Amino acid sequence: MAEIPWETIIESHGASFDCIRNIFIHSLQAEQSWIRFLCGKSTKEIWEIPFTKFADVNAIREYADEVEDETNEYLKTLQQKTLETTLNVKRRDGSIEQHTVEDILIHVAEEEIHHRGELLCIYWQLDIRPPYTSYMAYKRQILS
Repeated sequence: MAEIPWETIIESHGASFDCIRNIFIHSLQAEQSWIRFLCGKSTKEIWEIPFTKFADVNAIREYADEVEDETNEYLKTLQQKTLETTLNVKRRDGSIEQHTVEDILIHVAEEEIHHRGELLCIYWQLDIRPPYTSYMAYKRQILS
């Protein structure tokens, strides 16, 4: 994203959250919200942050680092038996559903994959070569 003109990042593309910045921030907010939910923390303030708060790539990068740190801290404490724990999840309409921690984490990954694919499609439409996003390459990078 740092290699793309800012005007392109905030330009409307008619996607789920309109522009590249908003899609990416939404994906981060969703991850952070679920991780905080799993930690028993409040998530309300996450959804109150407007996308426009992220006025440049550095602000987005800082937020991405914050979310990654929170997620990694949670995952370090995760135990196999915790994955089977069932939690009550309040939906936006006020109804309650029950989901296991494992199901919630799978949903977080699925949400990320969905929006990553959406961003890749926008890049292709703009004739921008998307970054290589292999999970295995990511693991090699963080382990080295």
